[in-house]
Amino acid sequence: MGEMAEGLILRGELNVEFRSSAVYAQQAKNWMSRCLTVFDKEIQDILEGPALDPRTIRGGVPCGAPGALWGFCQVATQGARGLRATTKVISEANLAWFLMALDKGAFSASVGISRIGENGSPETRFARIAAEREEDLDSWVRLGCEFPQESIADKEFRGRLLKTVKGSAAGLNPSFGHIAYNYTVGKTALEEVLGPPWLLPEDTLPESRLYLRGYGWLTVLPQELADRLGGAAELRATGAFHEVYELAEGGVWLLATPDFDAYDQERTARVWGALAPVIRPGKPKQFSEEPGHPPLPVVYEDAAQARGGAESG
Repeated sequence: MGEMAEGLILRGELNVEFRSSAVYAQQAKNWMSRCLTVFDKEIQDILEGPALDPRTIRGGVPCGAPGALWGFCQVATQGARGLRATTKVISEANLAWFLMALDKGAFSASVGISRIGENGSPETRFARIAAEREEDLDSWVRLGCEFPQESIADKEFRGRLLKTVKGSAAGLNPSFGHIAYNYTVGKTALEEVLGPPWLLPEDTLPESRLYLRGYGWLTVLPQELADRLGGAAELRATGAFHEVYELAEGGVWLLATPDFDAYDQERTARVWGALAPVIRPGKPKQFSEEPGHPPLPVVYEDAAQARGGAESG
């Protein structure tokens, strides 16, 4: 991807349907527990340092010394009056409360870690882990993990992250997954530029076993789409991927290059060529680059034309 841009956030995500609230609760807890181990060093730094002031959740109080880490955990529950969120600073007791709350069936949950700026407020996001449901799509959950791009340059971090996402995906039969830049409201790069009509994840999730939401450095392909492409063996034979791995409960893990920064436009084109028959149709719109906006590694061609204009389903 060329030179590393400062301040950009990457996102790992898995999309999953769930059969019941109990199943969702277990999925959410497993995801959060696994992802917390990716950032174990940072969490330990918080736990071993001065106790975080609970009042900092509401703002107006310095969160700590500049350069130190600050973090929160939040659980939202669905009640008669709608969603109600409870947020606490990170501590041993509050993390235990957080995981116990997930067992009871939270609607959504998140953990955030930031570095404190000179003004005493959280300034630089270091991590955000979340299990989020769409209010209009009650059976879907988006499991997400966000972190600065520079983190993934570290081999040990990258290894922990990939192991965590792969281990989670293996038992979930996901409808989609990726590690990519963090775009507007969790869109994929393709969804950022495909339209009109401009689609949100809540629009594309229900069709994510029919059309691939996006493609990138890591793409987790649902079994339905993998079968249409001939399965893992045919995907491996394309030569477009560094790693092709069949997930135990369904789906195929496709890692384009060993390192994120090696995923350039040439690699993007190779991945697109291998996956075009199942990519959501439509010709992407090319916009001028905006300062601070993440790169858009997409191929500006209609995937439907690449497959002869025929829609398969």
